[in-house]
Amino acid sequence: MTVPAVEQAVAPLSAIDARIASTPRGALTLDPGRSRATPLSGIVSMLAEPSELPHLAALASAVAEAQLESFPENVLWDFDFFLGSIHEQAREASSYSDHLSRVTEITVGLMRLYGQQSTIRFRYVHDFMYGFDWARWVRRDPNAEAGIGPFSLQFLKQIETRGRDILTLIESDDTLYPKLSGSGSRNPFSFSRDPEEELLLYRRLAERGCIPVEAWRLGAEPDASRDFDALREQVAESLGLAR
Repeated sequence: MTVPAVEQAVAPLSAIDARIASTPRGALTLDPGRSRATPLSGIVSMLAEPSELPHLAALASAVAEAQLESFPENVLWDFDFFLGSIHEQAREASSYSDHLSRVTEITVGLMRLYGQQSTIRFRYVHDFMYGFDWARWVRRDPNAEAGIGPFSLQFLKQIETRGRDILTLIESDDTLYPKLSGSGSRNPFSFSRDPEEELLLYRRLAERGCIPVEAWRLGAEPDASRDFDALREQVAESLGLAR
């Protein structure tokens, strides 16, 4: 690709980066060494070869756009490991572009399934991006799920199925997932998840090494060996965030 062609491919990402930066708290990261998340345009430019760049840029743009739409109050914007791991999986697939297209379709669907357009109405995408959903799933049967990464197609399909199950529970007015009255977001946890508390909690978790997927690092090593849900509950209680 020529330089103008590369710039054209990355341009939509720069626009998305600007939109993330203009959210109420800006493009925050959990990286203790910096205050702002790596721009999408920077991650994609660093990872992709010229022939790959338009495809990875399209995925990054679509997923970030879906997060902005479905989780307008999202606080943290680390995409490094997400994009890096999907990029590597696509390189191992029979078709780089086809793999990314499939991941894009499923992931954008997940944003809409779990976000504010849905009756699920979760407030943030943090549990997905930082691996709490994945670690919980792996711990249920670590032998069966060995080697399946947090952004693999296998897991994306599984969490899609889980979302459909949650919708069924909501329809039956389940105790943990009841029908919501009003326009508030759903919080099935025992601690507050208002934006300031969410940021405080996740930063403390990152400081203590209690994040299953350190999404701010391209070379992160996902960890499902501990009960991260219990650790999060303990840290939330220590911070006085219990509801």
